[in-house]
Amino acid sequence: MNKKQILNSQKSQVIEALKQDYFPMIPQLPRNWPPEQHEKNRLSRSLAAFAIANLADITPAQAANSIINGENDNGIDAIYFDRMKNLLLLVQAKAGNAPNMGDNKKFCDGIRDLVDRRFQKFNDGFTRLQQDVEDALNTNGVKIVGCNIYLDESLSSHVIADLNQLETELNQFDRRFEWQDLNIGITHGWLTAKQAIAPIDVVLTLENWHCLDRPRRAFYGLVKASELASLYQQHNKSLFEKNIRYYLGAEDVNLAIAETVKEQPSELFYLNNGLTITCSVISLPSGHKQESTQFTLKGFSVVNGAQTVGAIASVYNANGSISADAKLLVTIIEVGTETDNIGEKITGARNTQNAVRDVYFAALDPNQERLRQECMVSNIIYEYRPSAERNQDAITIEQAAVALACFSGDTEIVVAAKREISQLYKRYYGILFSDAISGVTLCRYVRIFQYLDEIFSASEQAATGQQKKFYKHGRFFILDILARRYKPLLNKHEVDLSEDDKIQLSRIGIEIAEVVYTVAESNFASDNKGYLAIFRNITDVKPLTSEVMQELDRRDAQA
Repeated sequence: MNKKQILNSQKSQVIEALKQDYFPMIPQLPRNWPPEQHEKNRLSRSLAAFAIANLADITPAQAANSIINGENDNGIDAIYFDRMKNLLLLVQAKAGNAPNMGDNKKFCDGIRDLVDRRFQKFNDGFTRLQQDVEDALNTNGVKIVGCNIYLDESLSSHVIADLNQLETELNQFDRRFEWQDLNIGITHGWLTAKQAIAPIDVVLTLENWHCLDRPRRAFYGLVKASELASLYQQHNKSLFEKNIRYYLGAEDVNLAIAETVKEQPSELFYLNNGLTITCSVISLPSGHKQESTQFTLKGFSVVNGAQTVGAIASVYNANGSISADAKLLVTIIEVGTETDNIGEKITGARNTQNAVRDVYFAALDPNQERLRQECMVSNIIYEYRPSAERNQDAITIEQAAVALACFSGDTEIVVAAKREISQLYKRYYGILFSDAISGVTLCRYVRIFQYLDEIFSASEQAATGQQKKFYKHGRFFILDILARRYKPLLNKHEVDLSEDDKIQLSRIGIEIAEVVYTVAESNFASDNKGYLAIFRNITDVKPLTSEVMQELDRRDAQA
């Protein structure tokens, strides 16, 4: 995706959130405007309230009360006095491009009038909030914050110069004013931040423990399996947020752990590798004893041993209790703020001692969490960390990788997806899951892939002979051709497919499939080469791609 496409997808998610969360409280004004103008006005007022809600950490309903936008608003759309932080927030909102010099001049002049108490220049909406403004101006040390919020990349240099001039002017005797540039990156970031998973804090008892001080603090000792089961009951998957996978359920290794916990609890320590836990802060009570101490662990995560904890919890769920003799070794490492990425290094190192699928290590990539949060803004669950608790409506990383590969425009990647799916994580992961991929794009590509895959499945069922095998093995190739020719259709910034989208995709997909089949039959029929072999072979696929594209161009020219 290019920069413009990312901007459009972010903008569409912000607009959708404004309509959902703020339109119910911000009705259209009694003006004789066309519907488009009413919507644009409501979006701007909602955007102003959105800024207040996030800057002051208040509810949308409270923020909606800050709106004074309308005739004679003197360039200020929303006002809020944050008494806790001692901030007077003044907002100008544009639900589109960044404010121009004229818009910004009105805003700056409005701030000057407000500071100089020329309240008669404001409308009735201001009168409702005038007492709050006066309280703020009468409060020692209050900071006035002028905020431009808009759905674009950046303010112009002229606008910035005027804001800097206003800042210099108002701060002549005391630093009482600052301005903030709330561009689309910040605005969209507020949405994704709401989807972040908060770190958890736990209390865990260690027995017979010891400590290492350098190069960083670490503790190791025994923990009762029953206490781990209790933590799992309380926090579930949140215990493993920095792990590469969640508990995977009834696999052979996990069943063996559960059997040991039930039948030989005192042997668990000897038969299990133990757990590795990372924390931001480790605290001990002042009267601690090495025989047994309750540790307070902030930012807790089991980074190695999720399967052990899950297996222990499964025994507790089945039996209602676990023997006090079941104990295992735990290592707790304090990683602090992780400026050196030590937490990721520990997770990676401690999970390479046994066979682990390549896809699991994607969980260490911050891009995956970014994509999950962006998908959640559109109420779509994206699961990049394997788990036994699969949400049937979720998009998985495996589905995303295949869809991104098919629509990558790179023949080698498409062939790799057909030949050996693991190559998507070993060789092409950085291309498929780059910074340029947005959550909206990921979701839309998967939706398109799923829709067309159903159509090709139906075509396969209806076909016979070689054509049946073509539809079974040639789907990725058909999608590759579609992606090369119809990028605007693929890269719309709406997550869900409209009826028009489906009609177009269905027609285009079938037309391309027919052309590909015709060209492939003419090229390979005499070789007795199967379609599975053809679409796994880059030396066959590259010339086929070129010939199909030429044939489609020829048909377009005729049309």
